[in-house]
Amino acid sequence: MEDIFDSSLNLEETHFNEGFNEGYADGLPSGKDEGRQVGLKHGFEVGEELGFYRGCIDVWNSAIRVDPTCFSSRIQKSINTMDNLVKKYPTSDPENESVNEVMDSLRLKFSYVVYEERFKEMLKLMLACCKVYISGSRNRVALDSIEQAAKLFPQAAIINKFEDETYNRVGYTLVSKVTTEPSSGVCPLKTTVFAMVKAAFEAIDLESHRGSHPRLGVVDHICFHPLGCTSLDRTAALAKSLAADIGSTLQVPSFLYGAAHEEGRTLDSIRRELGYFRPNFIGNQWAGGPKSELLPLKPDEGPTHAVQAKGVVVIGATPWVDNYNVPVYSTDIGLVRRIAKRVSGRGKGLPSVQAMALAHGEDVIEVACNLLEPSEVGGDLVQLEVERIAGEEGFAVGKGYYTDFSQENIIQSYLQLDFHRGQKE
Repeated sequence: MEDIFDSSLNLEETHFNEGFNEGYADGLPSGKDEGRQVGLKHGFEVGEELGFYRGCIDVWNSAIRVDPTCFSSRIQKSINTMDNLVKKYPTSDPENESVNEVMDSLRLKFSYVVYEERFKEMLKLMLACCKVYISGSRNRVALDSIEQAAKLFPQAAIINKFEDETYNRVGYTLVSKVTTEPSSGVCPLKTTVFAMVKAAFEAIDLESHRGSHPRLGVVDHICFHPLGCTSLDRTAALAKSLAADIGSTLQVPSFLYGAAHEEGRTLDSIRRELGYFRPNFIGNQWAGGPKSELLPLKPDEGPTHAVQAKGVVVIGATPWVDNYNVPVYSTDIGLVRRIAKRVSGRGKGLPSVQAMALAHGEDVIEVACNLLEPSEVGGDLVQLEVERIAGEEGFAVGKGYYTDFSQENIIQSYLQLDFHRGQKE
């Protein structure tokens, strides 16, 4: 009887072990997949929170540099501690045991800071940046008209203006305060940019334009970037609202990209479909308006056809992007295009880098780059990579340059202007 009982127990144990092993084998892949999804979600949430703290710290430090007395020494010490904690976060090792400790300390310090009465007001200082690229740097009358339009709205400041006569292109960088809710009133940044766009369309005829930089319209590209504590969603709302106004009021086809587009469409994908990267004039130049008024892509706002004197406009909202150009002393556009491709993430070069080759004068072709994650891959790495690849081909390379200030310098410049304006008032 005991043998039968023991045999039953052994059989039950055997079935149990077999079932366990089979269940373990089946459950392991799904468990890993579920764990990966949970891990990715958690990692994204932590990264988003960390980015929020980084943005706040940048704005606060810029404010302190403008006015060292704006916050108490205790608050400034807490900001410095938060800065060190963000730098201490092990981004390359998210499973490090110090992660929770760092995040808990950041949350504690942030809570302390926001409860300081003067800091509550500072937290309301949400900023947004808008970069406006216009096809026409040689027409002084047009530029004066555009800048006069901006001066009618002093709450939005032009922080930088970058002109390139060879490219026949000008870029304006504007900053203003924004509110948390899109419905809370008119945003001075959007109002100012719209006025500049309207002035540009009135003063510039795309059919008479020629330059060695590609473009799709008189106002070629507009991009909104959140600064400090502002969310990307808030700047996306500005981009969508501006596109609607340009499309309906000015009757110019407007295409959305980035966070402003419901599917997150990229800027380069729109440009490819609209033929942006193909020169249409001798010497690798672009001249005149679009070849056809019929558009191969349906715009998000405005008419479905383009007026040749105006073209179209592309409007988006993205995290911060730096632009860095490296001159290569060569007249071989095909060769420099290959260099640009090898440098870019698309060509399996530097991740988050977009690059193209543009003729810049008689004996220079530039590798023009968009740095989509400048904190990870900056101009210094691009410079070294272009030098390395061009060196293999036997070509000399000049020192590259940024076409705009850094994000931190733009914030600081705006706060200085705002501070001095406040003193005058």
